[in-house]
Amino acid sequence: MDRNGFVTIEEATEMKNDVFLNDAAFVPVKKKRNPLIGSHIIILFAVLFVILPTYIMLITSFTSAIEANNAAFRWWPESGLTLSGYIKAFTRKTAGNSLLRSFGNTMWIYMPATIVGVFVSSMAAFAFAKLDFYLKKPMFAILLASLTLPNCIGIIASFLMFDAIGWINTALPLMIPRMLGSVGVVFFLRQYFMGIPDDLVGAASIDGLGEIGVYFKIMLPIAVPALISQFILNFIIGYNDYLPPLLYLQNAKMYTLQISLAFFAEAYVQDWPLRMAGCVISMVPLIVLYLISQKYILKGVAISSGLKG
Repeated sequence: MDRNGFVTIEEATEMKNDVFLNDAAFVPVKKKRNPLIGSHIIILFAVLFVILPTYIMLITSFTSAIEANNAAFRWWPESGLTLSGYIKAFTRKTAGNSLLRSFGNTMWIYMPATIVGVFVSSMAAFAFAKLDFYLKKPMFAILLASLTLPNCIGIIASFLMFDAIGWINTALPLMIPRMLGSVGVVFFLRQYFMGIPDDLVGAASIDGLGEIGVYFKIMLPIAVPALISQFILNFIIGYNDYLPPLLYLQNAKMYTLQISLAFFAEAYVQDWPLRMAGCVISMVPLIVLYLISQKYILKGVAISSGLKG
């Protein structure tokens, strides 16, 4: 202080700094969370629920039947790897049908049906995205509401209808409904078409293209990635279909792959390598198909998922 008892500027500055430091000492410091912890948890769950069961399936398919039926599981077969399970899977038959024949049935039933179904769905998606017609919004709302219904809700009514017209024990109940399109595909492709500028459609119309011409010459070429991704995703759904083929196909020679795998599991209960080899064989075509078309799936789904309109 000076001679008059007042605080000098230097002393006031020091007092201010002391107060600031004391207050700062009591300010709680938030600990930064490590973002890698969440990633590690996700990876751990992936290992436990995806990679680990897949490894067990693979290693069991290459194990001998005697060792595989042993109660004590081993991470690596003591007798070494063997292809006996795969040899039996390709040569043995259940109910007069083999896995190769079942795979062929699956391909010729679901491949053309899915191609036609995606094409029909794309036409409906184009109409909902770019055309104006009566009751457009209510019809689309009804389509979206139908997505909430479980697939099995109409299975009994469908069976009675197909039985009345004589389609049971044929491939028609599996092919015709799929050829008529899918509500999910219509929704995703509509989102894709909504992302295409209206000016492009308007310019094509000015040049003399009608609605059909705009669809085939403008929309369809642009939407190739989305069409491929939707085809692959829907083909995988049909490839893994179990309940409809089980109901509609009563002739063993017409069984699809999933039905034959189920009969393999029942007929060879004690032969785990054979059963696991059948599962691996059924997975290989899907893995190859995904690897070939991975970029189309990712691109198509990413663009289609953008909610517009």
